Amino acid sequence: APDLTLHAPIAANQAQLYRLSGDYNPLHVDPVAAQHGGFEAPILHGLCTYGLCAQLLLGALCDGDPQRFGTLRARFSAPVLPGDVLHVVAWHDGPGRVLFEARVGDRAVVSHASFDYR
Repeated sequence: APDLTLHAPIAANQAQLYRLSGDYNPLHVDPVAAQHGGFEAPILHGLCTYGLCAQLLLGALCDGDPQRFGTLRARFSAPVLPGDVLHVVAWHDGPGRVLFEARVGDRAVVSHASFDYR
């Protein structure tokens, strides 16, 4: 069983909000571009998913203190869609380190991941 189980609902407009950071790839907001790319609907930018994992872990393990953030490593395994619920499960792997996976339902969307913190 995981040592931590965290959840974050992804807002339906999260991809549009993420565009404010400079992501102008139409794959993330345009249904036609997403279908052309092989997806049923626009997908969430991978770095947005990465950031949500980091935010959840930082909040749970470091009281939200960014000074305690060390390193986050991850493999993107499957796309996340706006409106999904992101579930992060983590296992302690020594002091200041967890191994984790992010899932949408039963599907791993981030795998082979670790978070090091102070």
